[in-house]
Amino acid sequence: MIFGTRDAIALAAEGMDADLLAAPTWRDEMKADGESRTQAFARRLMAAGHHGLMVRSFAPGAGPDDLNLVLWSWGDGAPARLVLIDDEGRLSQ
Repeated sequence: MIFGTRDAIALAAEGMDADLLAAPTWRDEMKADGESRTQAFARRLMAAGHHGLMVRSFAPGAGPDDLNLVLWSWGDGAPARLVLIDDEGRLSQ
């Protein structure tokens, strides 16, 4: 199961919002508290059975429709089976 962070209601239910996801202070939070708010969010999602999340890219120049799939659990079998398709061989170099 993948959590979609573009769902503001689902984010709010987890105590998160788009601004918190984009906060550049996560390293400072981690140093001060041992865990950032975004890390605690991911830990709660893992405990709830999520295998990852789809989140907006915060890279320079990225727009609101540029997304990253962040996986923390995957393997060869269900329910977190991941199969790489690289028909053009661009990822195997």
